[in-house]
Amino acid sequence: MKKLFLLPACLVTFTSFVACAQTMPFGSVAEQDYGTNLWRVLETAKLVGEDKIMAWPYEGNPPHGDKLVTLESRITVNGQTGPVLVKHNYGPDVSLEEVSNNPAGSLVATTVMFKRQGYDSDNRDWFFAKYLPDASYDVAPDGSTPLVGSPTGCVTCHSNAPGSDMVFLNNKY
Repeated sequence: MKKLFLLPACLVTFTSFVACAQTMPFGSVAEQDYGTNLWRVLETAKLVGEDKIMAWPYEGNPPHGDKLVTLESRITVNGQTGPVLVKHNYGPDVSLEEVSNNPAGSLVATTVMFKRQGYDSDNRDWFFAKYLPDASYDVAPDGSTPLVGSPTGCVTCHSNAPGSDMVFLNNKY
């Protein structure tokens, strides 16, 4: 009798774990709406868009791009203030000089990490988004799911960052 009781309990636990892993926020309408608000705030702060702040580009690597520009700031989205990292991804086969002289001409995507308290404690409350140059969302390999929220690729890679904050540039969050 005990064996029959334990087996269903294990299956329920395993099923619950799988269900939780599959319902992680990623690409939902709510996440897209939040990401749209995030983009507007970033644009107002001049961290994205035509009038964005331009910093010195540096050599990049996959998955972000050949050349990168990273900006770090604090912003407020929907009444919540937190750190944000904005990475402008340039390429392919573009020089640092070309990026400096014509950033819009070689921009491939903009990736963003915003620390959103209470959002996703398993992933240090980071909200991720990958925007194309026209401010629309890039999509997952399935061809339709927007890369906004906690995209698996972002979370998996950033989980390997040194330190404990999922950030490669520093360990202060």
